[in-house]
Amino acid sequence: MFVKAEFAAGHDEMSALVRAFDWSSSELGSPESWPTSLRTIVGVVLGARFPMLIWWGPKLFQIYNDAFRMILGDKHPASFAAAGPKVWSEIWDIVGPMADSILAGGAPTWSEHRLRPMNPKGSLEETAFTFSFSSIPRDDGTVGGVLVTVHETTERVEGDRQLRDPSDPGAGAAAREHEARVEAELQKQHLHDLFMLAPTLIAVLRGPRFVVELATEGVFRARNSSQDAILGRPLLEVLPEPHRHLFEPLLRSVYSTGVAQEGRETSFVFERKDGPSETHYFNFVYTPFRGADGRVAGVFVIASDVTDQVRARQQVEDLRRAAESANRAKDEFLAMLGHELRNPLSPIVTALQLMKLRGDGANRERTVIERQVAHLTRLVDDLLDVSRIARGKVELKIEAVEVAEVAVKAIEMASPLLEQRAHALELDVPRPGLVVRGDATRLAQVVSNLLTNAAKYTPAGGRISVTAAAEGEAVILRVRDNGIGISPEVLGHIFDLFVQARQELDRAHGGLGLGLTIVRNLVQLHGGTVSAHSEGIGKGSEFVVRLPLAVHGRASAGGDEATALVAVSSRHRRRVLVVDDNDDSAAMLAEALRLRGHDVRVAHDGPAALAVSATFHPEVAFLDIGLPVMDGYELAMRMRQVPGLAGVRLLALTGYGQESDSERARLAGFHQHLVKPLDLRQLDRLLVRDEGESVSRARHPSRPGA
Repeated sequence: MFVKAEFAAGHDEMSALVRAFDWSSSELGSPESWPTSLRTIVGVVLGARFPMLIWWGPKLFQIYNDAFRMILGDKHPASFAAAGPKVWSEIWDIVGPMADSILAGGAPTWSEHRLRPMNPKGSLEETAFTFSFSSIPRDDGTVGGVLVTVHETTERVEGDRQLRDPSDPGAGAAAREHEARVEAELQKQHLHDLFMLAPTLIAVLRGPRFVVELATEGVFRARNSSQDAILGRPLLEVLPEPHRHLFEPLLRSVYSTGVAQEGRETSFVFERKDGPSETHYFNFVYTPFRGADGRVAGVFVIASDVTDQVRARQQVEDLRRAAESANRAKDEFLAMLGHELRNPLSPIVTALQLMKLRGDGANRERTVIERQVAHLTRLVDDLLDVSRIARGKVELKIEAVEVAEVAVKAIEMASPLLEQRAHALELDVPRPGLVVRGDATRLAQVVSNLLTNAAKYTPAGGRISVTAAAEGEAVILRVRDNGIGISPEVLGHIFDLFVQARQELDRAHGGLGLGLTIVRNLVQLHGGTVSAHSEGIGKGSEFVVRLPLAVHGRASAGGDEATALVAVSSRHRRRVLVVDDNDDSAAMLAEALRLRGHDVRVAHDGPAALAVSATFHPEVAFLDIGLPVMDGYELAMRMRQVPGLAGVRLLALTGYGQESDSERARLAGFHQHLVKPLDLRQLDRLLVRDEGESVSRARHPSRPGA
């Protein structure tokens, strides 16, 4: 199984084997799950020209490079990703304790010209090697494995044996001294080979001043410096000030404690001769190395290039910020849309209600206007409801609710469309007895949306039924129709945003495809589920709402809250100030208030309202928020400073209907936040409530949460 392994990108045999190996069948798992330190050191080992071997984990599974493959002989490829003790059984009594010491946190081990009986070609042979064992840290700094670097010196040892005269002690000492010098040079050359080929930043820092003894080409490129400018100098003198503060604490900690550590991502600028400079990011691992006396002699620094990961995170963060910005812009647009649409709706609704109360003629025309205005109001509310639900801004008033009361209220809300299309409605909901815990207004909205949906997609004169019954621990409410039905391809997405049954170009059914999305979300907020069923086009549809049955609790009392718009008694008459820059809105509301017997004054901006208030001393003030000169919030504050108006009842009347608008109204001192258009049946309740009542949001009786 081919895996993505950028650290094994070479063209050599072992790099290809790492990429092609079925890691899922091994205990090491997929390379994507390996620690960063393991992936980094594997990349270094594969790129090195001298023999190197990795033992990783408690079982010491091994990975090695092309040069080490030559030492293995016939053991390869079976020894790849196999456990070290099994592969090296003939010498494990010798090398096993050394590996165990490293895994236990011991100091690195260095061995020169040791003779080892090995069987790389199927028979035991005495071979000589110079090798070192050092720890490989995990990402958390603990020891995860062993790095073995090897150089076979069998031929040199045999040659020295032949040249050395056993009878001459001096010759033996000279030979050993010569061997040590040669081995030191060999070690240095091997390290240079490793570092020059390594595809990342690596450095050996010697002593408490962290003098750069060896470094990869990447280090020089990162500093845009030559080897002479870095080698032999303390790293902290070479680094610029910002990087110095990142490296120094970790280096000193590793040197003083002997415990490996990992540093955070650090950026470096690489200068290029053939193009612009590039910024790369690295994760650093700091590992101590020890001298012959076992004490920490310096720090081995190895870094893995995480530029791609950092840039990917940056892209994700940029996308997240862009999405948040777009979401804020959408919310602001919807709020403004609601405001701009509600402002003209408000005087229209008020004028229609006044015409109806006065018994003016043209009933048919008025009914048409009322129906279309109600439809437009519903569209605005749907848009804002979807936005609130998506942002988790809907708050439910939970209480015991009779399902029958919910159904009756929903039918009242949907009755204009049901009557217009002359549908026959059947209601079969037991009363009392079916009680759920929920928000009565929002549950009525759920059923009303389902009824409206059924009415829209059922030809005139159709049949619609609402039934409810207890099944186990749930209440099952069904809304059925004999309408156009739902095609199979639409049925699975019917509750998604903006999804509608197929319509002709005239869009006779109207709507935005939001109602069922709102239904699903509100039902889920109540701990229930909703599903849709249809046998196909022309065979009607059924929507089933399942809600938890309330075991205890009495339902809230229902009842029609509507009141006739007739003159109130003299003790309930108020001095009322209406402030709105929309002349029609102000005039219609003032007329309705006067019909109730209240004393009314009208102003169209803040300064005019303050001038009127100084002499009129209103008891109640309806203030539009989007006023010229000064907005409604500032006007509310200024009115309370007018002598004699400290107790004035302030009602915010606005087209802005977001939760944040209600909260801002409360903080500004308003007693209530009202969303246009205002139903005149609310006037009595608004004008006679207690003075100390805190702000709340008045809801349109036909559309909750507007």
